Amino acid sequence: MAAPMKRLNYERTRWLLLLAGLVILGGIAAIMFARRVDPVEVAATILFLPIFMSFLMFGLRGGVIAGVLASLAYLYLRYPAIDAVGADRFVGLLVTRTVGYLSFGAAGGWASSVLKTSITKLDLYDHIDSETGLYNSRYLIDTIDLEKSRAVRYEKIFSVVTIEQRLAATGKARVRLVKEIAASIRAGARTVDQVVHATDDGVDIFSVVLPETGPEGSAIFATKLTQQIDEAPFSIGPGSWTTKTVTFPNDETEVDQLVARFRSIVKADFPETATV
Repeated sequence: MAAPMKRLNYERTRWLLLLAGLVILGGIAAIMFARRVDPVEVAATILFLPIFMSFLMFGLRGGVIAGVLASLAYLYLRYPAIDAVGADRFVGLLVTRTVGYLSFGAAGGWASSVLKTSITKLDLYDHIDSETGLYNSRYLIDTIDLEKSRAVRYEKIFSVVTIEQRLAATGKARVRLVKEIAASIRAGARTVDQVVHATDDGVDIFSVVLPETGPEGSAIFATKLTQQIDEAPFSIGPGSWTTKTVTFPNDETEVDQLVARFRSIVKADFPETATV
C-alpha cells in the first residue's frame, strides 16, 4: 500500500536541498573534469560540497568552520606549485578562493538558519491538513482543549465522532478518494462543526467535533455519516469504517485518550515543534 503523502517539513526540505546541491555541484565538477580543467581547480570546486553539507546540517557556525577548512585544504593542494615557483603567482587565487569559501559558508549558514526558523514557525501555527484541506491533528487538540474549557465554565457539552480505516487505494487513486471522502464529510457537517483528517500508521482518520451535542445526537450523526459515505459514488463498501463517538463530560477519559492519540500524531507530523 502506498504511504500517505508526507508534509514537507524542515527535515525533508533540508535533505531535498542537500540532494539538489550535490547534483548541481557534482555536475559542475564533472563538466570541468571533462573539459580538462586543472585538476586542482576541479578539486577546489568539489570543496564546496562539504561546506554546503555543513551549513545545512549545522547552520552558520558549521558553514564558517567548513569554509576555513576548505581554504586550508585548497592551500595544501596548491602548496607544491607555490613551493616550486613562489607564492606571488597564487596570492590572488588563494585570496579569491578563501573569500569564496567563507562567504559561501557564512551566507549559506545564515540562509539555512532563517529557513529553519521560518518553517518551524509555520509548522507551529499550521492547522490545515495538506491532503484534504480539512483541519489537522494539531487543530483537533486545540479545539478539544477549547471546547473542554467552555464546557467546564458554562456547563456545556460536546461530542467527537471519529471514523477510521486503512484504505485499500494506492497512489493518486488514494489521494483522490481521501479528498472525496473529506468533501462528503464536510458537506454533511454543520457550519459550527470542525472536521479533521489525520493519518496514523497508514490509517486514515476523520474526526468531527460537534459543539453542544450529546451522546444521542452524536450517535445519529455518526450513523448518517457512515451511511452517506457508503452510498457515495466512490463507495468503498458498507461496514468498512471503524466508528467511535465520545462526549464530554460523560466520557472524559475517552476524550483524553483521543487527545493523547492525536498528540502522538502531531509528534510524527511536526517533529520540529512536537510540544503542543
